[in-house]
Amino acid sequence: MKVVILDDWEKSFAENPEIERLRQHFHVEIYHDQPSHDDLLSRIEQADVILPIRERTRFSKELLQQLKNIKLIAQTGAGIAHIDMDEANRLNIPVATTPGGSAAVVELIIGMMINHSRNLLSLHQQMKQGHWAESVGLGLENKTVGIIGLGKIGSGVVKMAKAFNMNVVAWGPRLTEDRAEAQGVEFCGLEELLQRAHFVVISVRLVPETKHLLTEKHFKLMKKEAFLINTSRGEVVDEAALVQALKENWIGGAGLDVFNHEPIDQNHPLLKLDNVILTPHIGWKTDNMFHQFLTVSIDNILSFLIKGKPKRQP
Repeated sequence: MKVVILDDWEKSFAENPEIERLRQHFHVEIYHDQPSHDDLLSRIEQADVILPIRERTRFSKELLQQLKNIKLIAQTGAGIAHIDMDEANRLNIPVATTPGGSAAVVELIIGMMINHSRNLLSLHQQMKQGHWAESVGLGLENKTVGIIGLGKIGSGVVKMAKAFNMNVVAWGPRLTEDRAEAQGVEFCGLEELLQRAHFVVISVRLVPETKHLLTEKHFKLMKKEAFLINTSRGEVVDEAALVQALKENWIGGAGLDVFNHEPIDQNHPLLKLDNVILTPHIGWKTDNMFHQFLTVSIDNILSFLIKGKPKRQP
């Protein structure tokens, strides 16, 4: 039987010793590039199992229909929006998942908060240029973080924020007061959250109701010193309005790991601003997460091989 691993751009899976567990039972092919449609199809049309990394390959209805031998898609991460699940179910193609990269994303969010509040990037550059700058940082203690979306990532931010003795308020499209209270978090409306928070953290999924959730009117509600962090999806924010808010200093700054189009265009106005921290969609990308993705995916595949059912399904 043949397992095809797609999208290992960082060559993380190829160098992981866990891969030997697969090779004991399967012929394994690993690809590290971004192929054309024809090359992709030639690689996977005869595969028994496909192991994609995150959402890097889209499994459309047309692509699924051309998979001749497919018995399982062992998806890494919890997201399946890139897979036409209606067609997969119609074709009886099982899809397995792994836990997402929530812990890693929380680390990045807290890192951005500290980076901004202590002005680390600017001070680092000034010191390299020979300047010993006098700088007063913004302490996190007693500041308010507003969390939009209290799922695994938002809940992780709550724990870390409380460790810094921060105040936490939260809102979400489906968040209830009881669920917020169960985590010791104050529930409030979106507009109130934006008005009160020194740090606004976006951790909702991109669905029709969250597309352009934050627009110009929302940025105008925020504190002038407020710092927006988006590690969710770029389209949750009206990007043009955010650029305007940053240019005109309606808010203090932003930490962005996601963008409307990725990779970001080299002429994008965000790249010219000093009050942003930009990272290339690395929120989930740590050695721990890659190892977890591969380990649980292999567990799913072997469970499917032995028991006829993967350990974890959406």
